[in-house]
Amino acid sequence: MGYGSHGKWEAIRDFYCQHCLRKFSARRNTVLYQLKTPSRVVTLILWLLALGVDLSSPEMVYGISESTLRTWLSRSGVHGQKLHQRFLRGLELVHVQLDELCAEVKHARQETWVWVATDVKTKLIPVIRVGDRSQKAAYQVVHELKQSLRAGCTPVFSSDGLKAYFYGLTAHFGRWENVSGKRRTVWVLLSAFVYGQVVKHQRRRKLVKLERRILIGDKDAYRERLKAAGQSGRINSSYVERVNLTIRRGISKLARRTWGLAQYTDELVEHIEWWRAYYLFSRYHESLRVNLSTPIKRKGKKPPRKYKNMTPAMAAGLTSRRWTVKELISYPIY
Repeated sequence: MGYGSHGKWEAIRDFYCQHCLRKFSARRNTVLYQLKTPSRVVTLILWLLALGVDLSSPEMVYGISESTLRTWLSRSGVHGQKLHQRFLRGLELVHVQLDELCAEVKHARQETWVWVATDVKTKLIPVIRVGDRSQKAAYQVVHELKQSLRAGCTPVFSSDGLKAYFYGLTAHFGRWENVSGKRRTVWVLLSAFVYGQVVKHQRRRKLVKLERRILIGDKDAYRERLKAAGQSGRINSSYVERVNLTIRRGISKLARRTWGLAQYTDELVEHIEWWRAYYLFSRYHESLRVNLSTPIKRKGKKPPRKYKNMTPAMAAGLTSRRWTVKELISYPIY
């Protein structure tokens, strides 16, 4: 049993198999499975945790132990990971920006970084990976990004001046070909593959010089592809840097100068995965707002609706509407 939206008791629906008449719960394979706490309380607390609220706040307000809250967060993180594996496949991305942000983990054995890849047009985040800042981690990020793309899709890439991105991207966006005069096949980069970097030179933590350079492809081709997608055509990494700020604001463990650091890396990964699920499916993105050709009339004295809000999942065609947080944690994944 649990509380409904009006404070009344709501029954957890049970179903029976038509063959063996065994009873099973509708919450199976969801975050809410076998939880005794009312679903509206679980939904509200997970919603707050995706908005940057620390665990100590709902613990004080609702009187729920920290260990229970961590269990819910762990469940939602695993659930979000499964959602991403199911939906973020066969993506058609136009301009992908890559960057990384530093994270502090109390019991980590090495320096921890959060690698982020985002699409400029749809605001999707196909890859978020936690690890060290090494070439191996860069290979893993690009490999996961490659697996999420539609076959034959080669977006425009841009990043900061980290050399690991160059080797990771060139190792994945090419093919083996027979070249005259060579005994063995040669790895040749795809003709549609273009890659630019934004290198920031700082002195005493102040930006003194900004360098934009094309590493792979033609500069004119890079500019034309971006303009065709409705962008300025300049090499930049501002969109992924804005996403990094959103991540820090939405995940309390990544906030600067915070007392609520992540204790372990797995804990941080689960919180990130839950936040990404909320960001993609349940959070309207202001820059994705679309103006309606014909305003929609509303009841009463409300002015007609002139625009349509969209989530990144809606912009990418993964869903047709915004999911509520309860729908997000109640979506069964077998």
